[in-house]
Amino acid sequence: MTSLKTPALFLLLLAASAVAPAQQKFPLRPGEWTATVPSLRPGVPPTTILYCMNDETWAKTLAGKPSCTLKNLTLGPTGGSYSVDCSSAQMQMNGDFKVVFDGMTHMTTSGTMKITLNGNTNQMTSSADFRWKGATCDPAVDMNLRNHNVPPPSH
Repeated sequence: MTSLKTPALFLLLLAASAVAPAQQKFPLRPGEWTATVPSLRPGVPPTTILYCMNDETWAKTLAGKPSCTLKNLTLGPTGGSYSVDCSSAQMQMNGDFKVVFDGMTHMTTSGTMKITLNGNTNQMTSSADFRWKGATCDPAVDMNLRNHNVPPPSH
């Protein structure tokens, strides 16, 4: 199940960015955000990742992965829903997601997805909680800014 953590996290983050086709600017407060994803395994703590989200990084997120397409996007003032379909040589994923905006500093995503990885298909539901941390982004740590060729600093 550990091998499914990365695709699941990607889809949840894609869910958070699904509102972009209707909005050119980042719809919430720009700056450093945490994304907390509950573990898929009992007794394992949730995963929390830092992201820098502003107009520039939002545009990068919207570009996403060329292997994924968004479908059936609907938006409202408090959130939206959509379907996603991703396909690569190693993995296929599809699912339905909901995004809820709770003010300018908090959003949640939830979804049900089917992932086929190395010939094994799993159905899962997952969620993520995004919270604004502050206006300043740390380029050494934030996933959208960090140089991924260099290991992150240890804390």
